[in-house]
Amino acid sequence: MSNNSPRFKEKINALLNTMLKNVYVKNILIALGISVVSFFLVFLFLNIFTRHGRTYPVPDFVGLNKNEVAQLARKHDLRVSITDSVFIMTRRPGTIIEQTPEPGTMVKSNRKIFFIVNALNPQKVEMPNIVGVTLRQAKAMLDLQGLTIGKLDFIADIAVNNVMEQRHNGSEVEPGQMIPKGSTIDLLLGRGLRGEQTALPPLIGLKLHEAKNLLIEASLNLGPVRFDETVETYKDSIEAKVYSQYPAYDGPRSISFGARVELWLTLNESRIPKPKVDGIIDSTYIKILEEEPIEEVLE
Repeated sequence: MSNNSPRFKEKINALLNTMLKNVYVKNILIALGISVVSFFLVFLFLNIFTRHGRTYPVPDFVGLNKNEVAQLARKHDLRVSITDSVFIMTRRPGTIIEQTPEPGTMVKSNRKIFFIVNALNPQKVEMPNIVGVTLRQAKAMLDLQGLTIGKLDFIADIAVNNVMEQRHNGSEVEPGQMIPKGSTIDLLLGRGLRGEQTALPPLIGLKLHEAKNLLIEASLNLGPVRFDETVETYKDSIEAKVYSQYPAYDGPRSISFGARVELWLTLNESRIPKPKVDGIIDSTYIKILEEEPIEEVLE
């Protein structure tokens, strides 16, 4: 048995040597070896590139500055790109305003995240002359320049709802003066001489910017704004809707010019009361605003 074992090995070695000396067999073995190595290299590359197809939630970059964004992106193996910039006075300059994909979206590693950033230096625009025009005309002119209406103050004057003075940062601002785009302009207006009042609008179910616009059209001021526990981010605050207002709207009623209206907002649709008569209250009020000046309706 011991004699047969060496002979068997010799026969195997001889057979292998004969095969390796054969050009065709040698080429087949080389090709097979290359195929096996290539398969493992491709598999290794795909494994690294796709991480087995695993996905991860996108972190929330909103509100972060440039350095904070870079650190968080490196931590989560993500790439970043700024696609646009805006200027919002109430937000910190140089911070992220909006991101795509949104926070919590599942993505693979090395995904690029796109940002809109709050500009460091606002664009300057020319202050228009709105003295002597109506509140509605003033709002349209300010909107064109990228300016917003702030506080509305009223004094006794025969020109109801006409602008008497335009102010920026507490001081009167002259027409033609260059001010930052997005600035808030406070207005002094006439309230009439006979105790004229305005109509309180229904605001339930509206988003904050919609409610604010309706209050301005009604010659009223936006009072304290409160968000419930469902509103956690800036984007949430944009999407939230009014579920309560004070003074409350329970039907057509009059209120003093410049009065403040407090709002409570939520993302929870179940907290938002349904109108007593669907559409009738809102459409009636909007029709009055569109067709006739408030002061004429009340007279």
